[in-house]
Amino acid sequence: MRHPLIILCALMVVSCSQKSDISKQSDTVNENNSVTADSKFDFYSDGVLTYIDAEELCEFNFDFFLPQLNQKLTKKELKLDVQTTDDYEQSFEIKINGQKIKLYSNEELSNGKFWDSGPCNFFRIVNNILKEKNIDEQFYLLYGGNDLHAVFLTKDQFELMSKTNENDKNEIPYLP
Repeated sequence: MRHPLIILCALMVVSCSQKSDISKQSDTVNENNSVTADSKFDFYSDGVLTYIDAEELCEFNFDFFLPQLNQKLTKKELKLDVQTTDDYEQSFEIKINGQKIKLYSNEELSNGKFWDSGPCNFFRIVNNILKEKNIDEQFYLLYGGNDLHAVFLTKDQFELMSKTNENDKNEIPYLP
């Protein structure tokens, strides 16, 4: 019975040693493929990425995503208050922290471009609020339509995400 225990212990030591070596290798920097702590940043984590859905936003259903945005902004001591105006169904206007904005125009609604302009206008105002509060992160948009996501990044993180995904343009976020 002693021999199986000794063999089991030896295997555990070897396994831990191999995992340590692999970890060291992944942290090694070489000229062709540098790996830094920053490049290990998870762009797709819940702390960074928020599912928006352009249809929900453009149909004035902010409760779909606003709690998740505010959860990220709480760390920055900021909260978004988004309200529809009394005539929002005709004017397409909302208020974000008291600032009135037009999500999209009648023309954009008619030609189908409101799916793009609504989220861009919304997040452009949100990013202006972030700048006014001297917050260095901004919301970048990723994908579109029902797959629309917002990515909360610093400029350096945005550049890293863009570089990491340079061969897959669909994975590069954009400023609204």
